[in-house]
Amino acid sequence: MRTRHMQALTWQDDTTATAQSSNRALLRQVDDWIVAGQRESLLAATEHWPATDTLAVLTRLRPARARLMFDWLPDGLGLKVMAELDPDLRSVLFDEASLQTFTNIIAMMDVDEAADTLLELPRSFAAQLVTAHPKAEEISAVLQARNDSAATVMRLGVLMAPANWTVQKLTKDIRARSQELSKIDMMFVVDAERRPLGFLRFREVLSAADDVLLKEILHPELLLVSADWDREDVLSMARAKNIHSIGVVDGTGKLVGGISARELGEILRDESEEDMLRMGSVSPATTQFDTPLTILRRRLPWLMGGLLGAGFAAGVIGSFEEALAQAAVLASFIPVVMATAGNAGIQASTVSVQSITTGINWRGDFSGRILRELFGAMLNGLCIGAITAIMVMLVSLIVDLHQPVFLALTALIALTCVTTIAGTVGSIIPFVLKSLKLDPAVATGIFITTTNDVFGVLIFFVVASALYL
Repeated sequence: MRTRHMQALTWQDDTTATAQSSNRALLRQVDDWIVAGQRESLLAATEHWPATDTLAVLTRLRPARARLMFDWLPDGLGLKVMAELDPDLRSVLFDEASLQTFTNIIAMMDVDEAADTLLELPRSFAAQLVTAHPKAEEISAVLQARNDSAATVMRLGVLMAPANWTVQKLTKDIRARSQELSKIDMMFVVDAERRPLGFLRFREVLSAADDVLLKEILHPELLLVSADWDREDVLSMARAKNIHSIGVVDGTGKLVGGISARELGEILRDESEEDMLRMGSVSPATTQFDTPLTILRRRLPWLMGGLLGAGFAAGVIGSFEEALAQAAVLASFIPVVMATAGNAGIQASTVSVQSITTGINWRGDFSGRILRELFGAMLNGLCIGAITAIMVMLVSLIVDLHQPVFLALTALIALTCVTTIAGTVGSIIPFVLKSLKLDPAVATGIFITTTNDVFGVLIFFVVASALYL
């Protein structure tokens, strides 16, 4: 077991029962100090804690007490804690009462880290924190951009050099600013008005003579996008052209930032998380820290949509009241039909959403793909229907069923039709939504489920009315 030695308290890795017990006692002590407002005692006891241990304690406290403890921390330690904390959890530590503390922390961050941190916060609050940063104007422009635009993911601190610079002057400038630069994975060449002319490959810069001008070794085939471009479109274009460094320009054509492979990965992660939430019929803005009223506001519309769809399905069932009165056994098939239709539709639509999101989509094969989905869904429906029909016949050996053969045939035909239609429609709807500039992930939520429920029940009763009654 590895133990870190601190001034008065010791946080240990949770690798043994003894360490876990010790950490629980430490947390109780920290919690007592926070409740009692004993800031000096807490700071004295944790003075030499590394940021990782401080973060471990913060994330185990209740959010309100964690915010208070974070507000007590020295700005330097607070900055290190923020760097260690996952971006999705940073907002937990931000509170209106901590405005000055966070303003100081943001001012110490580099421009890209500050922008990334502020984008995780409410825009009105973030705008107050950026004022003290040396590049407040650039960061403010990012904060004012649309949530889904390229501006929110681009890197502001990109390396750009004038075309008339020599290789020697560029390398000298890089050495002089080495403390400001992190990993250099993009190097743009610009003209006198900061319009991008091309990019440089590091290997060629290192191998070129000192007196070679940058304009002589630049590559003009540079992919440029506007700052207000949709992030998903940027990702699709980068994949289509197999490009990992993209320049971002403003309305006048000036270079304002860049998107590297790291930012493209962030876009893919964010889009995947957003699609996952939409497929679960949840607002993309939802977090695990939503208040009850926020949960109500963000989830109730989706539930109301589901209720509306369920109401339509209930109306369809009610219109066949006479059929149910004649053969009550039909009611037992309703959940089977609804579940099968919903599952088939979600399976097909999920595959379509995935192909749209990843860009792995052969446009010329659209009709062929739909036919494959149609016949695949038909085969699935035949299998499900056949199994259900066999079960009906087996049950009829034990329970007296009215016309079991026709009931089995009804189940076979109805489930085959329902599954075929649900799978085919589910595969098409995401592309329709995409063409309408809507998020195709919506198709896999309430939209597909409710529509398939309604049409599934309708098809089932039409077939039952024709064959069984």
